[in-house]
Amino acid sequence: MQAPKKYLLQPEWIAALLITAAICFIHVFYWLHVGGLWRDEVNLVAISGRHSFSEMGKDSFPILMPLILHLWAAAGLGNSDLGLRFIGLLVGLGTTAALWMASWKIRRAPPLAGLVLLGLNDTAVFFGDSLRAYGLGSLCAVALTAAAFVYLQKPSVRRAAWLMLFAVLSVQVLYHNVVLVAAISFGAWAVCWRRKDGRAAVQVLLVAVVAAISLLPYLPNLLTNVGTSMVIRTGAKMLRFYEAYDDTLGYPRYGFIYVWSALAAIIALRACIGLWQNFKTSAKDGGPVDRDLSLFAAVTLILATVGFPFFFWRAQMPMQSWYVLPFLASVVVCFDAALPAFTGLLRAAYVGLVAGTAIISASATKNVLDRHFSDVNLYTPVLMADAAPGDFIIVYPWTCGITFNHYYQGKAPWNTLPPLADHSVHRFDLIEQQLLNTNALAPIFRQITQTLQSGHRVWVFTMLNGVNIPPPGTPALPSPPPPPLKYTGWSESPYSYVWSTQVSHFLADHTTDYVEVRYPSSGLYICESVELLGARGWTTNSPAH
Repeated sequence: MQAPKKYLLQPEWIAALLITAAICFIHVFYWLHVGGLWRDEVNLVAISGRHSFSEMGKDSFPILMPLILHLWAAAGLGNSDLGLRFIGLLVGLGTTAALWMASWKIRRAPPLAGLVLLGLNDTAVFFGDSLRAYGLGSLCAVALTAAAFVYLQKPSVRRAAWLMLFAVLSVQVLYHNVVLVAAISFGAWAVCWRRKDGRAAVQVLLVAVVAAISLLPYLPNLLTNVGTSMVIRTGAKMLRFYEAYDDTLGYPRYGFIYVWSALAAIIALRACIGLWQNFKTSAKDGGPVDRDLSLFAAVTLILATVGFPFFFWRAQMPMQSWYVLPFLASVVVCFDAALPAFTGLLRAAYVGLVAGTAIISASATKNVLDRHFSDVNLYTPVLMADAAPGDFIIVYPWTCGITFNHYYQGKAPWNTLPPLADHSVHRFDLIEQQLLNTNALAPIFRQITQTLQSGHRVWVFTMLNGVNIPPPGTPALPSPPPPPLKYTGWSESPYSYVWSTQVSHFLADHTTDYVEVRYPSSGLYICESVELLGARGWTTNSPAH
């Protein structure tokens, strides 16, 4: 083993330490500047505030993330957005530390691939550090994959126990981490088959079985959600898959997906060469351990690459780029653990690739630091100051009502399009009921009429350009028939669009004064960018709705 000073003088270590410093700065800056929560984060905060495991498990995630947030708030650390987001900071920095620990434990080398391909990835920073489970799921994916490599280096009961722990934690954070557990298990079995090691194969089987059993308590919720979340099961489109993977694997520049592919191909080729050499020598346990690690990495990469799209295709969920973060985390560990030790010109080329990627990434990632999730928290103080108790606030779309409900503490009544009885969390079951209601907006029209006729103001709190006022007298769109529709099924999008236009026409026909409130924020808001409109004065000169 080389002395520590000799390690630090190597170009790989110099590059890795500089990149790590940049990653830490990015995470801290993000934590301090990202701003308010958006609806998915607010949903998790609300779920975590419940006082039973059963209620906390009623989310798109298993219970671990809501439980952590629950304990965090119970300790008095979640009284502000900054305090809540500190969890994300710990997850982001923890993932970087896990990459270092994994690479050191396996190869005594810095995690160059992990740092530049995951640590500086803008999706990993922006969504990994958010109050969602994707960052923690990625951290667990790093630990799980690393534990499998360490186990295969020297199988033992103790190392199998660590592997089991990380497997259970992984699936308790994200349901789709079962794909990683399955891929890693098959990768480990491939090595056991090559070694003819039945004992290790049984231990790996036990790891997979225990991880699967740990998900059984969620089975009732999962079966129930199949029926109550049809409005978001709009189908898995191939274009969305391509965009999600291109957004993450194509970072920091278009075409970087080929870098990922080339590194994976090197590992697969090395695994094939190792198998050929083992068969040629007919050795039961012969050959370097590196050959087995390459075999494990190759099988894991192939199965995970196929398994993740298959999982979301079966779930019929619209694909998002941050869904694949755990996949990325596992892949980069495989890269750092199973790539050959480059020498000579290849070593210089690899270090140069890492350094060049880091420089490009630093420029690209700085754009993330100027973005925010939402500006709802900036608008609600305007409403709390200007909206009188007799006014009425319309929030569109209904998903914005979750964020609005979290931040708004004013006295004016409000509701969403369509009106819902609960705005604390995503209530897809209530939305489905409203899709079946051909007169869903009747309470909204009554409230608008009463508010305007009494001399008060109607406020429209909407996504940017979500509500556009047409000329008075313009015919409104008719309500769609009950779902499923021919082309969109149970999707609420066409209904939501019609609801917004119907309210726009009603206000155009019955309002004498309609103005836009001054935009109180600046910057880029990638999830919720809203505007505030105000209407007053009642007129009956136009045709009634």
